Amino acid sequence: MIINQNGEAFTINPFFNIDFIQKNSIKTIKGEYSFKKNKDLIRSVPGSYTYTFNQDGRLTSSIDIRWNGKSLDTTLKYYEYNKLGSITSLKKSENKGITLEVFDRDSLNRIVSQSNYRVILNNQGDIIKKIEMNTETMKYSNDKKTTYNSYKLPYLISYDEFNEDGYKTCSIDKLKMGGTIYKKNYFYNDKGLLINIKTFYDKHPKPVEELKFKYDSFGNIIERHEFKQEVFVKDFQIIFDTKTGLLHSIIDRNPVNNFMSIIRFTKYEFYP
Repeated sequence: MIINQNGEAFTINPFFNIDFIQKNSIKTIKGEYSFKKNKDLIRSVPGSYTYTFNQDGRLTSSIDIRWNGKSLDTTLKYYEYNKLGSITSLKKSENKGITLEVFDRDSLNRIVSQSNYRVILNNQGDIIKKIEMNTETMKYSNDKKTTYNSYKLPYLISYDEFNEDGYKTCSIDKLKMGGTIYKKNYFYNDKGLLINIKTFYDKHPKPVEELKFKYDSFGNIIERHEFKQEVFVKDFQIIFDTKTGLLHSIIDRNPVNNFMSIIRFTKYEFYP
């Protein structure tokens, strides 16, 4: 139900398996929040999390209404796609407003520009005014991508490396000013499922960030652990309903204070 071959599960990028969602005619998934403090009971709190899909199985929106202890904070994301199924725009709430990211693509479906706007929406979610904040452009040479800033000057070179079977083994970002290099190494289990991503900064021997993943016997991701400077900072557990195979719960635990945020997805809507 959830894809993670590039470590995208539970990031800002869509991570639901399009074929799974479409074949099972899933329209919306809605969950309710609970919190659990260390040595306390699980307590229901106001708020909800809703995913909405189109009939092609693509995620069109996510709405996170979360209780902060005093009031409800709302985080919105709205996605639009081209005919090939790649994202062309993303509207998201941040910094007390709405940001619109627009991605232009070439004939090979590669992103050639990314423009960021601050926008004002009406009650239906349509844009009634937008102000361009900046635009970056991308050019490609063989397998390398060069990103240019708003002054049309190059500042970043990016490329991926793959093994003979097509598995990504590393991705590299190099800043032209100063030559700083960020390298991600990817590791897989016997079934070819991604189990580890290590991010290195320049020539430092230890990773500055590390992600570890675990899966069940069906290949569903059930655990995502995040480390910063070798310190365990986030424990993410994913639970699937044993009867239906559908996503049932997400448990986000802070290893430092053992505080848990729990979302139980109990409301599913389906297309006819």
